[in-house]
Amino acid sequence: MKRLLLALLCVPLAAFPQGTAKTIFLSGASNVPAAEISKLLHKSCPNVSLVPEVAKADYTLEATNRTTRPGLGIERLRTFDLTLHDAEGITVRGASESSLKDAMRSLCDGLPSLVAIDVVDAKTLTLSTDRRGDTTYGLGGALGSSLSGRRTHTDATSIYIVFKGEHALLDCYERRTGCATIAPGKYYGQIKDDSIWIDYEMPITHKPMRNHYKLAGSW
Repeated sequence: MKRLLLALLCVPLAAFPQGTAKTIFLSGASNVPAAEISKLLHKSCPNVSLVPEVAKADYTLEATNRTTRPGLGIERLRTFDLTLHDAEGITVRGASESSLKDAMRSLCDGLPSLVAIDVVDAKTLTLSTDRRGDTTYGLGGALGSSLSGRRTHTDATSIYIVFKGEHALLDCYERRTGCATIAPGKYYGQIKDDSIWIDYEMPITHKPMRNHYKLAGSW
C-alpha cells in the first residue's frame, strides 16, 4: 500500500507540465466564441493557446453554454461546460460552472497535477425499490409512495486500476450521490494523499463529471 501511494504521489505531471506550451483546438460542437475562450485561456492557462487546425493541436476543447429550465420552468439556470480531450478522444479534464470565467479557472487549476490511469474493471451495486401501494405511513405516505413509484440506482462502488504496473483497488467516496459507473479504459485523474478524482464525460449529454475515490488496497 505505501509503495503504491508513493508511486502515485511521485509521478511526473502527465497532461500539462508547468512551463511547457500546449495548443488547443476548439471543437465544432462548441457554442462559446473562440475569442472569449482565448481571452480566458491567456489569464488562467498562460502556457496554452488556441490553434485553428485540429491537426496542429495537442488537445481538443468542447465549450458549451447550456440554458435549462428546471421544474415548472420558473427558474432559469445557465451552465458553462468545458471538456478537454486528448488526441485519442479521452476526457482529460472537465469543468461545469455558472460562469465561463469560473469554469475556465477550474479547468486550468487541475491540469498540472493530472496523471493517466487505466481502469480494468468496476464493481457496481444496483438498488431497486418499488414503493407503489406502500401504506406503512398511512394515506399520506401511500400517496407520496405512489408518486415516487419504482426507482433504480446503479453505483460504481469500487474500481480496479493499474498505475505504473501496480494494481490498486479504489472505493467510491461520493457518499451522497455515489459514483457513476465508468467503463474499463484510460482516464485522467488527480491524486492527493490517498484520494483520487477521476474525470470522465457522461455519454449522450456530454456533461463533464468527476468521481472521488479512496485508495483501498491492491488486487
